[in-house]
Amino acid sequence: MIFKTVHIQKCVGYILPENIFVINNGKKVKLSKGTKINQQIKNILIRNGFKQISGFLLSENDFDENKASDLIARSICRNKLNNLNYKNLNTGRSNIYSTKSGLFIYNANNLIKLNNNSKIAISAIRPFSKVKQYQELITAKVIPYGIDKKLLQKNSLRLKDSFRVAPFQKKSITLIQTFDNKINEKLIVKSRNVTQKRLELCGIKKIEEITIPHKENILCNKIQICINRNVDIILIIGPHAITHIKDVIPKAISKSGAKIIRFGIPVEPGNLLLLSKFKSTNKDIYIIGMPSCAKSPKENGLDWVLWRILCNINFKNSNLNELSVGGLIK
Repeated sequence: MIFKTVHIQKCVGYILPENIFVINNGKKVKLSKGTKINQQIKNILIRNGFKQISGFLLSENDFDENKASDLIARSICRNKLNNLNYKNLNTGRSNIYSTKSGLFIYNANNLIKLNNNSKIAISAIRPFSKVKQYQELITAKVIPYGIDKKLLQKNSLRLKDSFRVAPFQKKSITLIQTFDNKINEKLIVKSRNVTQKRLELCGIKKIEEITIPHKENILCNKIQICINRNVDIILIIGPHAITHIKDVIPKAISKSGAKIIRFGIPVEPGNLLLLSKFKSTNKDIYIIGMPSCAKSPKENGLDWVLWRILCNINFKNSNLNELSVGGLIK
């Protein structure tokens, strides 16, 4: 691609580097930057007194900005299993959006490497964001008016499967609420409603609820019943936060045969979450000791953990450590 000032008679094929206002048929008309001059536009420029014009001329080895941004977006969306599609805005930019609700997943370091040139700018919302169907997630902008085909092809190969939306799965969920000496109906109802609403936002329309005294043996028995019924997720919330690994809820979970993955996560609010798992014959059943902040509808660490489980993202300690990046939720 070259930039050159040429005689007006030789301007066909050049790309305008800036907006130009001209008179055409008695009306003021804007010729937008990025417009490729054809014979009709050339005649308009001549009638407006232009003797020469400056512009960009693409070589046979270049793609124009719109073709280039279309190819970039197409590379990102090629695998339909990644649940992405795009719109080409014809301004050297394409916007990529989700075709399903779920969790937006990509490697941030890979995105940084993809932007390791000054000709292509790819921006995305935060990784592991909960997204809605048709939500805009990525924008790809070609900076110059044209880009070398080899550079574009090299980057396009690296873009395939770089981004995906993991859709929320339909799962069976049981909420176990425990109470001390006397049941607080108002608090029980509030916790149930908040939890139900939280899950509805992920496509879960119905949950089972169990209310029992805050006793280790009783809770262990109910957990085992849920495991035997092969539920997918067991949520447990007590009258107060879990304060240590030998508290009632973690002891009941361990006694049921489940393995505690971790107590305490690097997300605030939501630090005092307990995550455990029971390996049944055909799947993993996750058991979560909910933090007290889960009684509030505001986003917290429980949401971050639930979103991943509902999208079938397996949890290990290393995954939980990664929650610390951006883990101070405001």
